[in-house]
Amino acid sequence: MDLDDLHIFRCVVREGGVTRAASLLHRVPSNVTTRIKQFEERLGVALFRRQGRNLALTEAGRTLLGHAEKLLDLADLAEQELRSGVVGGLLRLGSLESAAGAGCRRSYRPSTRATPT
Repeated sequence: MDLDDLHIFRCVVREGGVTRAASLLHRVPSNVTTRIKQFEERLGVALFRRQGRNLALTEAGRTLLGHAEKLLDLADLAEQELRSGVVGGLLRLGSLESAAGAGCRRSYRPSTRATPT
């Protein structure tokens, strides 16, 4: 499963069908249909069922949609954080006592002052 599969799946759900999703994704409808069918085959479950001319989510599709939303939101957040250039978090460094005694500690001080916790 990859993010592109999840994105196509979510787009079909949100747009209510393959044709509108294909237009939004800048793909031809046959490509979107093929990708959904391949995704269903890989998962071993049907994600949609036909209701006349419309598609309706199966139970498995509803379950996947919840996970897809979370995963795609998390991927968007990760991309935004990485593109912002701001790196956060705690950096822990370790060394052997012999290296610490040889003056390595002094070289760490400027970076702790530059980004206080």
